[in-house]
Amino acid sequence: MKSKTIGLLAGITIVGIMLAVFVNREPSATIPQSGQLLFPDFMKVVNDVNEVVVETKEQTVTLVRGEQAWGVKEKAGYRADVEKVKQALVGLADLRIHEPKTKNPELYERLGLQDSNQEGSLSKTVTVKTADNPEVAKLVVGNQKPAKGNPRMSDIYVRKPGDPQTWLVMGNMPLETVPGEWLDKEVTALTTKRVRQVTVTHPNGDTLHLSKAKPEDLDFRMDSIPAGFKVSSQFNVNNVVGTLVQLSLEDVKPQAEIDFVAKPGVSAVLETFDGLRLHVYTTKQNETVLAKFSAEFNTNLIQTPEPETKPEDTQKADGAEAEKEGKNTDVKTPEKESLLNKPEEVQKEVEALNQRVNGWAYALPSFRVENFSKLKKDFIEKEK
Repeated sequence: MKSKTIGLLAGITIVGIMLAVFVNREPSATIPQSGQLLFPDFMKVVNDVNEVVVETKEQTVTLVRGEQAWGVKEKAGYRADVEKVKQALVGLADLRIHEPKTKNPELYERLGLQDSNQEGSLSKTVTVKTADNPEVAKLVVGNQKPAKGNPRMSDIYVRKPGDPQTWLVMGNMPLETVPGEWLDKEVTALTTKRVRQVTVTHPNGDTLHLSKAKPEDLDFRMDSIPAGFKVSSQFNVNNVVGTLVQLSLEDVKPQAEIDFVAKPGVSAVLETFDGLRLHVYTTKQNETVLAKFSAEFNTNLIQTPEPETKPEDTQKADGAEAEKEGKNTDVKTPEKESLLNKPEEVQKEVEALNQRVNGWAYALPSFRVENFSKLKKDFIEKEK
């Protein structure tokens, strides 16, 4: 073959390759640039979102926005942790493109971006809805790792369903895949200093009564200690109260599904200096302790601590003496912050608590239950 012919063929081949690259390349104007938002218009409608669905191969979580709060559909609509919902939505809105990745579906598995119904899939599919749009944003979320140079952010592989293009994005978008992890875990949130007394009653009739005289007191006294015995651990005594005032749930069920009468467990009544009375009733199902709660406001429970000599009283006396001597008496004393709530505040607190717990039975952590379910004999020992 003549050299001129070979040169011509080579030239055609090079032109053909360049033409193929040009034809298959997306126009640069259509390729999002690094740093651009993955969903540039989502933040405009984020406040209109009324449903979020997180799907994996194993299960589905559905978060539904109600009139008062977000709820978890798979947990009978129980209240969701609004901060977790907010973090997920804001995180989705703020995902920023780092760079495009593969379009080859055969490589999706490496990035954790298989469809959630595929065998072995570890991806999460999040769908965000509004009243006007059942798919205002939808995304398959795959593998992620801490972002280089910014440990508070993550590098996340994602793709939009129906679009073969995958992306490496940067952001912080926590997506729990278990319904229970979206629940608002708080059950009670009081302060120990407000508590005046606690009575714990066991099914066998054993009763534990703890009390203190003033909100400022650090320790609770145990009543009716047998002669020759003493408290073995003041920490354990105080921990009974400390546990009841800060209880969190592990799971929740409609109260109608639980029989608290057939097999009653430990019950407790907690009363505060400012008028709140909290009732706790428990029962056991298999190895799980479930509890129901109710609260009431009673003005008869309000106890005003005995007046003490105030620093300003002493200062007034000293000021009178100083005034006689012509000294400067312009001395101010910072007001002491009250440890108790006002009656109207307690009333609102009781209403909010009852609204939250009414109709629900809570599965409590076993170690928490153990803290307030011990018998009186577990708190005492023989004096030496």
